[in-house]
Amino acid sequence: MITENIVGFDTRGGSTFVQGVEASIQTYLAEKFTIADQSTIDEALDKAVMAFEIYRHWSPDQRASFLNKISENILELGDTLISRACAESGLPEGRMMGERGRTIGQINMMATALRNGSWEENFIDQALPDRQPLPRPDIRKRLVPLGPVVVFAASNFPLAFSTGGGDVASALAVGCPVIVKAHDSHPGTNALVAQAIMEAARTVGAPDGVFSSLYGAGQDLGQVLVKDPRIKAVGFTGSYRAGRAIMDASAARPEPIPVYAEMGSINPVVVMASALEKRAAFIGEQLGGSMTLGVGQFCTKPGIILVQESPEFNAFYKGLHDKAAGMAASPMLNKRIQSSFVQSLQNLSGEVTMVNMNEGSSHLMKAAFAVVAGRDFLTHPKWHEEVFGPFAVIVKCDDPDQMIEIVRALRGQLTATIWSEPEDALNAKMIDALEQAAGRLVWNGVPTGVEVCDAQMHGGPFPATSHPFFGAVGMGSMKRWTRPVAYQNFPGSLLPNELKD
Repeated sequence: MITENIVGFDTRGGSTFVQGVEASIQTYLAEKFTIADQSTIDEALDKAVMAFEIYRHWSPDQRASFLNKISENILELGDTLISRACAESGLPEGRMMGERGRTIGQINMMATALRNGSWEENFIDQALPDRQPLPRPDIRKRLVPLGPVVVFAASNFPLAFSTGGGDVASALAVGCPVIVKAHDSHPGTNALVAQAIMEAARTVGAPDGVFSSLYGAGQDLGQVLVKDPRIKAVGFTGSYRAGRAIMDASAARPEPIPVYAEMGSINPVVVMASALEKRAAFIGEQLGGSMTLGVGQFCTKPGIILVQESPEFNAFYKGLHDKAAGMAASPMLNKRIQSSFVQSLQNLSGEVTMVNMNEGSSHLMKAAFAVVAGRDFLTHPKWHEEVFGPFAVIVKCDDPDQMIEIVRALRGQLTATIWSEPEDALNAKMIDALEQAAGRLVWNGVPTGVEVCDAQMHGGPFPATSHPFFGAVGMGSMKRWTRPVAYQNFPGSLLPNELKD
C-alpha cells in the first residue's frame, strides 16, 4: 500500500501525516499517510495542466479503455479493498461489496457511453445560403472538457463517491485530469484505489498527471486547491457548511469556476391518509428500516415524515418504532460525525421529547426520533435542518393542506417520497408541491438506494446541490466537466471528427 501522495506516476512524502482509524473499536490502524506540502500540491497541479493538453485530445475509445482498466484494477484488489474499507468506515462487508459493484458498474457504463456517443450533445445546423432575407451560416456545436478538476472524497461512500467514484470517473471520461483530495476517514481505502487508477493510467499510456491523490488536514488542502487558477471545476459531497465554503472560495476567485456540490437533504416523506388506512404498520416498518440503513448515514435518508393525524397513526408509529429499535448499536463513520450527531440530538431534545434509543457504548450509536405537531414544526426552523445519522422527525399534521404548507417551507431536497393510493384525489396537488422541492420523487417506497442509470437524478434545488440540473449519478454527470463550443463556417477538414458530415 502506498502511504505517500500520488502525483501522476510519482509519489511524494511529507513530514506530517494522517492515520486511519478502525471504526468499530476506535483504534488507529498501522499505516501513516503523509500530508501534501505546497511543493507537492504545485507539482500535482502543474502535471495536471500539462496532462490536459494531451488527454483532452484522446479519442472516446481511448478514454473508455482507460475507464475499463480502472474498473479491472479495482476489482483485482479483491478482499484487501473490502476489508480495509469496512475497517475504516465501520460498514458491513455486504454493503461494501455492493458499493464496489456499483462503483465498477458506473465506471463501465461511462465507458460504454463514450463508445456509443450516447452522452454527447453534438448539433449540426448546416448552411442555408439561399435563405431570405439573410443566409444562414454553417454552425456546429460540441462539448469540450474544462480542464483539471479537484474532487473531494466523501466520508459515507468510501468507494462510490470517493477516489474511484462517480465524480472521478465522469471527469476522466470526458477528458479532464483529476486531483483527489482524499478523505481522512479512509486514507487506506483511498491509497488502494488511487494506486489502481495510477497503474491503469500507466498501462494505457495516459499522460503523467492525468490523476493525482493528495492527503491534507481539514479544509486547508481543499481551499488551496479550489483557489488555485489551475483548477477549472470542483466536485464535492459533504456537509452544507463545507460545501458552502468551497462555493464561496470559488466565487471569490478572479475566474470563478463551477462547483458541483451535494450538501445534504432531509428527504421529506408524505404519508397520505389513503395509504395509512390500508397499510400503516407496513409503511412504518419500511421507513424505520430506511432511516437506520447504514446507521442513517445516507444523503437520501428520510429525515422528516409527514403523517396526518388519524386512528391509524398508532399502528404506523409502532411499526417505525419497533423497526428502528431493532437497529444494532453501530459505529458511525468517524468521531467528528458521531460527535455532531450526538450534539444535534442534545440541541433538539430541549424543545421536544425525544424517543432516544441510544443505548450503545460511547462510540456505538442507536436510533432516535421525535414526534412533533405540524404547527410546531413550521415555527421551529431548527427542525428543518439535516441530522446526519439514524434520526427522523415524525410530524403529525392536521390535514393535507398543512402537509403541503410544510413541504413548501422546506429548502431544496435530493428526494421527496409520497405514500398514497393511485385513486387518491389529493395526489396531484401533493405531487405538484413535492416536485418543486426535490430532484427525485419516489412513489410508495423509500428514498435510500440510488440506481445508476440514464434516467436517474441525484440532485435537487439548493442547498441539496449547488446546481439543480446536474447530479453526481448517471451519465448526465459527465456533462458537468464540459462546456459547449460552436464552430461557424469551418472547412470540413478542420472540424472535430464528431462534427464532420
